[in-house]
Amino acid sequence: MLHPFIILPLIVLFICQEVIANTEIINFLAAEERNVDFSSTTVDSWPILNYKNNQGHWNVDPALLDTPLQQVCESKTGIDPANPFPCLHELWVALDLDDESWMSYSKFTLRLSWPASSPADFLLEIYSPQAILTRLSRLPHQSAIDDASITAPHLSRTGLSTTRLKYARIRVVDTGIRTPTPDLPESAAQTIPFILILEQLYLGVLPASLLPTVCFLIPGLSCAALATPWILSYLDHFIKQARQELRDFSTAQRKKEH
Repeated sequence: MLHPFIILPLIVLFICQEVIANTEIINFLAAEERNVDFSSTTVDSWPILNYKNNQGHWNVDPALLDTPLQQVCESKTGIDPANPFPCLHELWVALDLDDESWMSYSKFTLRLSWPASSPADFLLEIYSPQAILTRLSRLPHQSAIDDASITAPHLSRTGLSTTRLKYARIRVVDTGIRTPTPDLPESAAQTIPFILILEQLYLGVLPASLLPTVCFLIPGLSCAALATPWILSYLDHFIKQARQELRDFSTAQRKKEH
């Protein structure tokens, strides 16, 4: 007799959708840290993901083929002092985790998806406000950091002296070889579109967007597991009947031959 749970993989295969995109994921802890006021710097103009707007769509030009991801938009010293942030091959996004609806969650996930038809590799990194401040402080002119300071004694735009705000750095490099054309030389790379989604993790492991699927699977699989023995028992009657008919048919055939 078939194993009672043999039907479960079939159910999973039935509900699975066709994969049409590549995905990169980074999970991180939303620890509180000292806030930094970037209101008068370029950091303040970065796009923001938060509870009410937790996803966005962007296009970034990838670095050339065979460029190591860790070296994209970096100099030999790890940072270009004359150009610490603006780079065609990367995107910086602020992750605002201070919303009241998210305060009970300590772990989050940032998921990046791009078309499978776009050959590219992405690197996701999470920075704290202090790390951004340190990066700014490496500018050749000290005046560039004057507008960004630790919130104490004054508060940041969030009104908090501590924050769970984080910053995501997304870098991309081309991984495909395209046939050169007059309009697209061999060294050129097409812009890569991608979607970025910020979500809380339930129990520290389950993304919010997967909760409805899990809630559907648990009762569905439970019902299937309970119903499988009954279904197999019901079908077993017909299987035995079919086997008996085959045996009777074989016996009749042998009698005719003799």
